[in-house]
Amino acid sequence: MFRMKNVSLDEEWQTQIVSPWLYLNLIRTSHNLNVELYALYRFYVEIFFDKTTEEPLYLKAFQNISFLEPYLKLIEIPEVLGIREQGF
Repeated sequence: MFRMKNVSLDEEWQTQIVSPWLYLNLIRTSHNLNVELYALYRFYVEIFFDKTTEEPLYLKAFQNISFLEPYLKLIEIPEVLGIREQGF
């Protein structure tokens, strides 16, 4: 795991770093953490944030799709099917 300490980049740098990534709008929560999921092709990164301060604490990068299991219950299946049927 990577620890993020005192990460402070200007907005332009942040945009350049994050822009190729797809934010999946999947956030899982625990008592002290919010975890956001990002994807680039078949490479995934979870960013763990302190729930109180919203500071990023660490990253977890992976390619094994079994690590996506905690997010399955967050996906609305009818919504996904609607997108498929409408051709989006």
